[in-house]
Amino acid sequence: MSEKSNVCQSCGMPLLKGEDFGTEEDGSTSSIYCSYCYQQGSFTDKNASFEGIAEHGAQIMSQMYGMPIEKARTFVIDHIKTLYRWSGRIAPSCQSCGMALFSDTDAGTEHDGTLSSLYCTYCYQNGEFTEPDLTHDTMIKKYAPILANQLEVPSDKAEEMVRVFTSGLSRWKN
Repeated sequence: MSEKSNVCQSCGMPLLKGEDFGTEEDGSTSSIYCSYCYQQGSFTDKNASFEGIAEHGAQIMSQMYGMPIEKARTFVIDHIKTLYRWSGRIAPSCQSCGMALFSDTDAGTEHDGTLSSLYCTYCYQNGEFTEPDLTHDTMIKKYAPILANQLEVPSDKAEEMVRVFTSGLSRWKN
């Protein structure tokens, strides 16, 4: 598969460093799966179920971010149901906020009115960012309180979560 992903297309783990990626049968790096889910060209747990992956992910999210388990479970289920292993397609993510671009209505627009393949409608319209002066740190400070409230996590953990999940996006890479 030639498409690249910012998150593992099985479990949703952010793919930030080389060691995060799994390997193909020939030893090359997988472009879409993490090292926990995929090694030597196959899934490490061939019998893994959507429910099992979701529950494992919810436990990790709950522990890492101090999130109530029910909130973590809902968050993980909503996130991983769109991934290639479970949906059969890779939905591109906005390279500014990380929102999945499921349909044309999610995509931003270029100057000529064509749909952007990189950015969502909230971040990018008419070939320009809707908030052109926004920095990664400012974006984190802006959206972390919303996430903290929705997921019932401490604000410092919400900031950490936003930072981790957006640091691999092309708008914020240095």
